[in-house]
Amino acid sequence: MPHEILHALEHSLIETAKMAPIIFLAYLFMEWLEHTSSSRLTGAMRKVKGAGPLIGSALGLIPQCGFSGAIAGMYAAGTATMGTLIAVLLATSDEMLVIMLPELGKKRITLWIIIFILVFKFVIGTLVGFVADLILRKRHAEREEDIHGFCERENCSCNDGVWLSAIKHTLKILLIIFVVSVLLHIALELIPEEAIKTALNFPVLSELAAAFIGLVPSCAVSVTLTSLYVEGALGLGPLLCGLLTNGGVGLLVLYRVNKSKKDSLIITAVVFAAGLIFGSLAGLIIR
Repeated sequence: MPHEILHALEHSLIETAKMAPIIFLAYLFMEWLEHTSSSRLTGAMRKVKGAGPLIGSALGLIPQCGFSGAIAGMYAAGTATMGTLIAVLLATSDEMLVIMLPELGKKRITLWIIIFILVFKFVIGTLVGFVADLILRKRHAEREEDIHGFCERENCSCNDGVWLSAIKHTLKILLIIFVVSVLLHIALELIPEEAIKTALNFPVLSELAAAFIGLVPSCAVSVTLTSLYVEGALGLGPLLCGLLTNGGVGLLVLYRVNKSKKDSLIITAVVFAAGLIFGSLAGLIIR
C-alpha cells in the first residue's frame, strides 16, 4: 500500500507540474482582461469567439491536458463560448500520442491509425463545437457577461494585482487537480488490470464504459485506455469513446470555477453523447 501511494504521489506531482504553466498563463490572461477597460479589446475578444471551436480543437491536439483547463476558466470568465470548450474537451488527446509513438510499427499501431485518431478528434470537436454554438446562441446571448466579471465570480480581491491574483487562482486549482489525480492513481494501482480489461471488453457495453471512464478528469485515463489498446485488450471504438470524452482536467476546472452548474451539466452531457455516438460509429466502420 505505501508503494502504491508513493507511486500515485509521484505521477500526480509530475502531471500537475506539467500543466501548471498553461493554467497560470490562462489565469494571468483573464486577470489582465479583468484589469483592462478597453472597449476595443472587448470587441476583439467577441469577434474571435466565432472561430473558437476551430481554435479549441487545434489546441486540444497538443499532447497534454492543461489547455482544456485553461479554456474552461476562460469560458467561466466569459471569454470563450460553450462550443469552444466542448471542442477542446472532445479534441484533447492527453498522453495518447506520447504512448503510441514509441509503439509505432506494432501490428495495431501504424502511422495511419495515429493520424486518423488525431484528425477524427479534431473534426468531431470542431463540428460539435460549431453546432453547439449555433444551437445555443440564444443561451449565449442571455448568459454573456462583460469579460471583466471573473474577479467577482471568484470572490477574490482585485486589489491583489494581476500577477498575485493569477498566482492565487492557479495554486487553488492546481491543489484540487493534484488531490483528484492522487486519488485516481491510487484507485488505478489497487484495481487489478484484468478487472479493467474485462469491464472494457463487453460488446456495446465496452463503448459505454469507456465513455463514462473518459469523463474522469485526469490524464491517467487516456494513458490507461491507450495502453490497453496498444496491448490489444481494447478495440478502436471504445478507445475513441474514451478519448473523446476525456478532456483532461477541463471538467474539473469547469465545475470549480463556472457559476452555472446547469451549463456545466449541459457541456458534460454533450461531450458524453458526442463521444459515445461518434466513437461507436468509428469503431463499427474501422476495425
